[in-house]
Amino acid sequence: MKILAFETTDAIASVALYLDGEVFETVIDTDKRHAESVLPAAEALLSAHGLSTAEMDAFAADVGPGSFTGVRIGVCTANALGAAHNKPVVAVNALESLAYPYRDQTVCALIDARNGNGYGAVYRNGQTVVPPCACVMDDFTANLPENCRMVGTGTADPILPAASCVARIAAERQGEKEIAPLYLKPSQAERMWKA
Repeated sequence: MKILAFETTDAIASVALYLDGEVFETVIDTDKRHAESVLPAAEALLSAHGLSTAEMDAFAADVGPGSFTGVRIGVCTANALGAAHNKPVVAVNALESLAYPYRDQTVCALIDARNGNGYGAVYRNGQTVVPPCACVMDDFTANLPENCRMVGTGTADPILPAASCVARIAAERQGEKEIAPLYLKPSQAERMWKA
């Protein structure tokens, strides 16, 4: 199975190629915007393995939560490639991506959304205990199970979501014709419009 995966929900983007059980990842730490850097990085990664987007079995993207613009870039890129090649697209959320390396534990994935707010979820042995939600971080973390590992930008272990985890999760799922962003709260523009 060959999957091309995109992670664009945070400041540093990444792309990954899942190739029959192996994963190859490129981290994109550049001044360019994700919209300018993600596709060239994906093309370079595929080219290094003698592959093209047409040879992929599926495409995947982190659908959020995260940067509203970043989420849209990843989702639209995966959807466009899926439509162009008539291949399925797989949605993976940022919180399950963060928790994936610790899937044999109880883990709280927490993304900092500023001003004490965040997005959180809790997983145990790969199963969802608390589904992704917008939260006040102090309130959310006050009620965690014992021996719960905490990961993500809202914790003392501030790792970012990675396309390699998106790719591995996508390999375990059925794809769809199209995926949609996971927005857990309105954008700033929407909040200002209603004010």
